[in-house]
Amino acid sequence: MYEVINDFYEKHHKNTLYKKGDTYPKEPYKADPKRVEYLQKDKNDYKMPFLGEEIKKESKKKSSKSESKE
Repeated sequence: MYEVINDFYEKHHKNTLYKKGDTYPKEPYKADPKRVEYLQKDKNDYKMPFLGEEIKKESKKKSSKSESKE
């Protein structure tokens, strides 16, 4: 998932509107890595990126085992 940093209509998702602060992609769509890369760059007709960095899912904290042996 990625944070939307500028509003846009995603033509690859049946013209779904993504607004600043939304997450991309919306259900039921999946993120295409090449499309994400394009939307993160400002090398487009609008000269601005539409997506920020990937949002990492926070997993439940698991107790980590100590790697060092004392």
